[in-house]
Amino acid sequence: MKNRKYIKIGILSLFLLSGLTVMAAAETLVSINPPTENVANEETFTINISIDPDTSIAGAQLDLSFNASLLSAESVTEGDLLNQNGASTYFSPGTIDNTAGTITGVAGAIITPGETVSTPGTFATIQMTAKSTSGTSPLNL
Repeated sequence: MKNRKYIKIGILSLFLLSGLTVMAAAETLVSINPPTENVANEETFTINISIDPDTSIAGAQLDLSFNASLLSAESVTEGDLLNQNGASTYFSPGTIDNTAGTITGVAGAIITPGETVSTPGTFATIQMTAKSTSGTSPLNL
């Protein structure tokens, strides 16, 4: 599933997984919040990756690429999507490569047996910093 959003800085790829390796249904909504943002040079800002599943899910995965001449990624943290019902979760913040302009292997899964979620929430929060070069960069989910 792909959904394009534009923000004043970066590119994202997000692939949803339902259960083990089944692609999420087409009606599941994945969004970047805020959908657009103007930031000053050298300003740090936050992007939330939100998921509104149309069926129950037990995990999600994303790889993010961005224009490394305009941005640097600072951190990736788990949102409230997978643990909203009190379930235990596994979350990997992935690997940040600010030279290549990528964050790879961000993944989260519910590890409580039989638990899933179907209520919208934030899967991941990404903190980024705009560099001193001005420009506009799309985020691609």
